[in-house]
Amino acid sequence: MKYVRVTAVNLLSTCLLYLVATAANGQSGTDNKDAVSSDPTDPSVILPDITIRRAQRDSLLGLSPLKGAHDAFGNFSDMIYRENCVRVGVTFNHASQGITEAVDDDAKSGSATDMDLVAQWDAYKRGEPTAGKLYVHIEGRWDYGTTGPQELGFVSMATAGGTANAFAAYTPTFLPFRNLYWEQGSKEAGWAYRIGKITPDAILATSQYISPVTTFLPNAGTGLFVSGYPDSGLGIVAVRHPSPRWRFLGLVSDANGDRQNFGDIGAKDFYKAVEIGFKQCPKTDKAGYSKITFWHNDGTKDRQPINASTGLPGHGVTVKLEQELDPKGKNVAVLRWGRSWNTGAIFRQQAGLSFIFNNPSGPVGMQNDMMGAAVNWVESVVPTAREEVNFELFYRFPLFVGLDTTFSIQHIRNPAFTDEFNEAQAFSIRIRSVF
Repeated sequence: MKYVRVTAVNLLSTCLLYLVATAANGQSGTDNKDAVSSDPTDPSVILPDITIRRAQRDSLLGLSPLKGAHDAFGNFSDMIYRENCVRVGVTFNHASQGITEAVDDDAKSGSATDMDLVAQWDAYKRGEPTAGKLYVHIEGRWDYGTTGPQELGFVSMATAGGTANAFAAYTPTFLPFRNLYWEQGSKEAGWAYRIGKITPDAILATSQYISPVTTFLPNAGTGLFVSGYPDSGLGIVAVRHPSPRWRFLGLVSDANGDRQNFGDIGAKDFYKAVEIGFKQCPKTDKAGYSKITFWHNDGTKDRQPINASTGLPGHGVTVKLEQELDPKGKNVAVLRWGRSWNTGAIFRQQAGLSFIFNNPSGPVGMQNDMMGAAVNWVESVVPTAREEVNFELFYRFPLFVGLDTTFSIQHIRNPAFTDEFNEAQAFSIRIRSVF
C-alpha cells in the first residue's frame, strides 16, 4: 500500500509539472472563459458574470429600485479600471429557509447572507491571451441572530447533505483573503495556471449550472464532497487546452488549508488531483466540460476534519457529465458521481442528477429566468448513518432589474443522522444582486 501511495503521489506531481512546463507551447483554444474554473463562486468567474448581469434589464415588475446603487458602483469600478487596470465587483446573496422537522426542538427557520468582494489587477499583457492577473477575494457571511440555513440542514434536520450550502455565519464575519492568487493564460492561449491561496472545490468538477448562489441549494447538490477537498490554502493549479473539446488539469494544495488563515504548508501534507475534461456532444459553443477527477489527500497534521476532508489520508474519483439537450443549449443535464476510499472524505459515495431549463416557456415570456430539478443521494463515511436522498425544485427569475429571486423546495428522505423522522421538507427564498 505504501508503494501504491508513493507511486500515485509521484504520478500526480509529474502530471502537474508537465502541464506547467508545456504551457508556453500551448495551442489556441476557442476563448478565455472558464480557463481554470466554471464555478460561479470562483473569483475569476465572478467578475465576468457581474459584467454580463449588469447589462441585463429584464425583470418581472419592470422596476429598478437598486439602479442608483448599481450605476454608482459601476461608474466607480469603470473609473478604477481606466486609471489603475483594477476591476472590482461585489455580489450579495441572501437566503431565508424554513424546515418542517427538527430534532430536539431545534430551530426551524433562519436567514443568512453571503457577500463577496473581488478585485482583479490586470498586471501583465492586458487584453492578450497570455495576460497575467492578480485576484483578491474577500468574503463575508452573517446571520441575523437566528440559525443560518446551512445549520438548519446539518444540525436541526441532522442531514449529511445539508439544505443551504454557504449560508452560515463566519466568525469573524469577514475573511480578508478567502482567495489570493496569480492567474495567467486562457483557453485562447491553450494553457493557464494559478498559484497562491486557492479553493480546490471551486476548481475541480465544477459547472456553471451547479452553485448555491445561482442554482441549487443543498451541499450534496452543489459540491462533490465525496472528494476530500481541503479548505482554501496555498497551492498551484495548471490547465492545458490542446483543443476546444479537451482540457487536462493538475492541482496540488495544502491539506491543512484554512480559509481563516494561510494554513500550514510546512507540515508537508498535500491534496493532489488530476482532471480530464472533455465535451462529448456539444451543441453550442457554450457547452460545459464533462470532467473525471482523480484525487489523493495526505490528511491533516492533527487528523482533524477540514471542509470535505475527514483529516485522514484517502483517495478517490469523481465524475461529472454535462450535456446540452437541445440545439440551442437551453436545457442541460448534469450527472455527478463519486467514490472515496480510506475514509478520507466526509462522504463514502455520492450521486446526483440535475436538469436545468434556461428561459423556460411560459405565459410571462420573461428572459434570464431558469428552472431546475435535481435528485441527490449521499452515503456518509459515518458507519451508523443512513443513506440519504434529497429532491429539489427551484425557479429563479429577475424580480426587479438587477435583483434575482429564487424559490426552492426540497424533500429530504431518511436524514442521515437521525431516526426521529424519515421525511422532511425545506422551503427557501434566495435573492442575489451584483454590483
